[in-house]
Amino acid sequence: MAMERFPPPPSPSTPERAPWDEVRLLAQKIDKLIEVMQRPAALMAPMLIPGAPGTVQQLTLLLQELVPETMGRSAIIPFQKSVATAYQDEQERMVPFSGVIRDVIMAFPAGCQQLVEVCLKYFPQGGSYSWIIPTITESYIALDDFTVLFQPRFPIKAPGMLRVEWWNYDSLNTHNVPVIATIFPSRVGGSP
Repeated sequence: MAMERFPPPPSPSTPERAPWDEVRLLAQKIDKLIEVMQRPAALMAPMLIPGAPGTVQQLTLLLQELVPETMGRSAIIPFQKSVATAYQDEQERMVPFSGVIRDVIMAFPAGCQQLVEVCLKYFPQGGSYSWIIPTITESYIALDDFTVLFQPRFPIKAPGMLRVEWWNYDSLNTHNVPVIATIFPSRVGGSP
């Protein structure tokens, strides 16, 4: 772990004292990122976070905290709509650049009771669409009081579109299940 590699801070009398609190905080963030990336089934298994924050702003901040600036430019694409009772809705966003969808967060607030189904699709320019989350065609994710982190490593090309579809089977309540996708650019000279 990164924390174990840092020597203890110098005594307070040292004039060249580094900002050790910031170094410690950065090391903790690096440890958290390493832990997420070293999971044995990181490519397939979603991470379930019971009772985790569910607003787009909170989820965006969580992703920004886990992604160090040195990893290059990335795009965090938020999707959010209030879906009326017994209704289907969708939202599309342009793909800003070619790359890989590395992370997808879906936040199901308490009260969904598995009555709200969600999927994320990719529409390349001039081609047929692909299911990103879930990976099984014509299926959806439906949970209650869970925030899920998927790591699909799905290649995409610009121009193209990402679409989130929500199906609300609850005949009494409107629901809002935010979805956030993080896109990282392709390697220079390589395919996405």
